[in-house]
Amino acid sequence: MKQKLVLLALCLCICSIVSSQNPLKWGKISDKEIKFSICSYDSTASAVVLADYGKITIDYNNVTIERHRRIKILDKKGLNRADIILPYYAKDRIENIDKVEAQTINVDKNGKTIITEVPKNQIFDVDASTNWREKRFTFPAVEVGSVIEYRSKMISQNYTFLEGWVFQTDIPTLHSEMSVNIQVEDMDYRVLLQGERLMTKYQKMGDKPVSTWALENLPALVEEPYVANYYDYAEKVRFQLAGYKKVTTGAVEYKSVMTTWEKLAEEVLSSTEYENFLNRGGRAKDVLSQIITPADPDAVKVQKIYNYVRNTITWNGKYRVWPEQIFSRFLESKQGNSAEINLFLTLLLEEAGLKANPALTSIRSHGKIQKSYALLSQFSHTLAYINLGGKDVLLDACDPLRPYQLLAKEDLNWSAFILDKKDSRWIKIDQAPAAKETVYADINLENPQKPVYNFSVRYEGYKAVDVRRTYLALGEEKFLNNQRTVFNDKKLIKFEKENQDQTDEYLLHKYQLVPEDDPESAQTLYFKPVMWHHFQENPFKGSKRNLPIELDYPESFQFVLNLHIPDGYEIQEMPKSALVSLPDNIGIFRYQTSVNGSQFQLSTQLQIKSVFIPVDYYTHLQQFYDHVIGKFGEMIVLKKK
Repeated sequence: MKQKLVLLALCLCICSIVSSQNPLKWGKISDKEIKFSICSYDSTASAVVLADYGKITIDYNNVTIERHRRIKILDKKGLNRADIILPYYAKDRIENIDKVEAQTINVDKNGKTIITEVPKNQIFDVDASTNWREKRFTFPAVEVGSVIEYRSKMISQNYTFLEGWVFQTDIPTLHSEMSVNIQVEDMDYRVLLQGERLMTKYQKMGDKPVSTWALENLPALVEEPYVANYYDYAEKVRFQLAGYKKVTTGAVEYKSVMTTWEKLAEEVLSSTEYENFLNRGGRAKDVLSQIITPADPDAVKVQKIYNYVRNTITWNGKYRVWPEQIFSRFLESKQGNSAEINLFLTLLLEEAGLKANPALTSIRSHGKIQKSYALLSQFSHTLAYINLGGKDVLLDACDPLRPYQLLAKEDLNWSAFILDKKDSRWIKIDQAPAAKETVYADINLENPQKPVYNFSVRYEGYKAVDVRRTYLALGEEKFLNNQRTVFNDKKLIKFEKENQDQTDEYLLHKYQLVPEDDPESAQTLYFKPVMWHHFQENPFKGSKRNLPIELDYPESFQFVLNLHIPDGYEIQEMPKSALVSLPDNIGIFRYQTSVNGSQFQLSTQLQIKSVFIPVDYYTHLQQFYDHVIGKFGEMIVLKKK
């Protein structure tokens, strides 16, 4: 399967070569740029980046980042491109944009070039947040067909880690190029590449020195449904200082500034914040005496301790790596962030005789982790880890509705880093178990004037969590009113629940329905057999897609029907059986019908087995759901003999 996701950065050596010159001439546009009116690979684009050139120069005084960007306005929707915001990190004057020039270029009907500059006094410096500022300006005289261009220069004092260059924007980019010129021979930098095109193009270079990276005809980078963080797929280059040469007592010594994952783990575990939570054995023993017994098997201990924490401590909604309050205040308030809750869970598990450790991860919306370089800022969340029966188990006790076997959906982000003073390591976050919804329907039409509809709906895994959460949020009356696709013209006469509050168990709902009004006797009866399902429309509507599909979890939906045909009627038409599969065993849809005497039986099952689906399969996925929805809409026709 071709995967579009790039998780590992590529490290290359940079040579001290002066980069190629930017071919754009300020205020000079070509006939090709003047005539350009439509993007060949994205006809819906309202504007395009014609060219985007950047250069990083690193010398003994500072780091200089220069940019020259040129944009063409293609239609009225693109006029909003006239508003520009350039952010920079202003804390301790680490960064500053000290030069900005901008102008609009129009060509009149006689072919004359008209240039309108942005006045210096119309370029504003604005406080964006505590540590960030922005340069803001608006291009004048912008109309359809205008070319707008600006160039800027940022001065940075941060030699250690440079955010670098994102080759894409939210509109198509015809050419984007970044060069670097290192004038300090003592500094050793690494290049971190992200994105399929960059990796494919420059991985071929091997160990050859590279100082310029360029890509062409890039699609717009925009958020799409079913993607946790679309910047995970941006074509991007960053630079990190690995070390430098230092002359001491006549000798040249290499000083490394890149930490290792092992050192990072040591620093976190030895921090005051972590020790304040993990070195509390006495308090932990007092709590454990009320929760577990020495005779409990390890799995039972884990479940009891997890349930105690999730039911006793309220999560404040914050994902954090560090505690924000001291341990005593945490216990007193009985609420905390994710680090506080899961460090407390780790403490209790450890004191219960189970080998437990904190584990760091990045929630999905924060972005995926690149293991090539050890940066704490890549993490956003803390979990608890144990090895139970030889199996790695990650725990997150921030949700009272989620059993210990399930992580939060935001946690399902490929890998976690176990903090252990002797054996820090990465482990894989396993794909979540399938969320299951199984519906058993018994429809009695023996008396067509008084039909009875019985449904038994069983939810497992994340489906059970989601339904319990919805039920709790809405209350029973509103929850039942929301089942309109099933109830429609029917009246609910009985509703039963099983395990509604037992969150470690499956959830079962039972419904009995009758028609709102007595049906009239009819020569022909029309009946839609798949009455209970949530596939009302295709979830993948767009005609095209640039990013892969990331689902929260695998999914299984099964509907089983037993229909009692009334006396004096026979089946005139019925849906045909069908079997549809997605490539590479990603998913399958089965639809089987049969007749046994006066019983019509249907069994249908939809399974999506993979949570990561390459964009190459998008059309297959659309057609798959079209087929599912089409089959679910088919009718049985019963006619009097």
